[in-house]
Amino acid sequence: MKALTERILHYTILIVVTVFSAIVMWKLSAKSQQAESHTESGIRPLSAIAVPKAPVAVESLEVETCEIYSTYAGKIQPWETYQVGFEVPGRVYRLGENEAGQPLDEGDRVVKGQVLALMDDRVFVARKDEAAARVAQAESDLDRAQQVRQTSPSALSAAELQRLVTEVALAKSQLQVAVKNLEDATLRAPVNATISKRMVKSGESVSGNQIVFELVQNDKVLLVVDVPEAQIRELETRQREVAECRGNVTRQEDAESCVFRAHVHLEGTDSFGNSWPELSGEVFRIPEVADSRTGLFPVEIELANDDRHLRPGMVATADVVTARLPGYAIPEAAVLFRAHRAYMFAVEPERAEMELLYWNLGSAKVYRARQIELPQWVDQGPKIVVPADSVELENAIVRGQFRLSDGQLVRIVDSPTITPTVAASSSSIKSGSPGR
Repeated sequence: MKALTERILHYTILIVVTVFSAIVMWKLSAKSQQAESHTESGIRPLSAIAVPKAPVAVESLEVETCEIYSTYAGKIQPWETYQVGFEVPGRVYRLGENEAGQPLDEGDRVVKGQVLALMDDRVFVARKDEAAARVAQAESDLDRAQQVRQTSPSALSAAELQRLVTEVALAKSQLQVAVKNLEDATLRAPVNATISKRMVKSGESVSGNQIVFELVQNDKVLLVVDVPEAQIRELETRQREVAECRGNVTRQEDAESCVFRAHVHLEGTDSFGNSWPELSGEVFRIPEVADSRTGLFPVEIELANDDRHLRPGMVATADVVTARLPGYAIPEAAVLFRAHRAYMFAVEPERAEMELLYWNLGSAKVYRARQIELPQWVDQGPKIVVPADSVELENAIVRGQFRLSDGQLVRIVDSPTITPTVAASSSSIKSGSPGR
């Protein structure tokens, strides 16, 4: 009897524990379902104000006139080179003098008509005097013969009179030659120039047309750059546009568009590592024929050189402007390249509600990143130029854009023209160029 009682008690306890466990599991399951129901119907995710945002730097963009250029390297050459010498042989008596009163030498500046060198002219003076005496003698003989013929026509034949006329003409011609030789004994500068080479010294004998000085015109100089055949057509097109523009320009502000501009940069730096100032030049000549040795076209760019700091032989690069058009100049770091695509990110402001527990505190401005495809663009070194008619832009994310996705919320930092997360939106940036 005792064993039966213990068995019944044992089964009763098991049944009670099982029922209790079932009740507990049912209660926990009901609570879980209730929590899921509340989440689906009533509890909302974090608002845009509270969502973590990626920090970015933004630069404003605006439409401006952009220059599209191609870069070429070359050397500076003198505007013109003159090799001058005496036309007659003789001995150099003395050289001309510079501003300091010293004999002319390489590097000295001369002006048009200035004496470069003098030849010993004693022989030329004597020959001139001899020729002048012969002219006087021939004219005297002719005068006497004409007087005789007037008084007695038969005393002097017409042939003899003609011979005397010829002798006068020959004597005058010899006098002109003697005067010319005397003038040639003084060597003068044909233009304002700088002496680049001096070939003789005082006391040396020279032959006719022997080079005595080499002069270079350097008030203006030429930067000669080599342009490949594939790009010469673009320069020719621009040159024709400039020529047409000059014939139709009516306003002063349009004059810049009528110049075939080139921005020139000298190679090297100063003692502090600073680049030399940019020089403004103008394309002077595009040759008709390529250089037979290199197959390239030596295009000449005119540069002013009033201070004569530019010396022939200097190396420089020229950014030759091939087009000027309205567009956006976007910092190169802001543009992302994937395969053949180019795109960038810009920020767009929007309003978001600020909620605290059960209270709505109003709206605030937040920024969202938007991916923008660039259908046309040109790489211009530190800038990527996009034509204004191909896309509309207001700003560009210039830092923090590499891990962004389209539509991601961002926080603006370190942007001078856009106030971070306050009621200020991005300004405009623009700049342009023909697409690739």
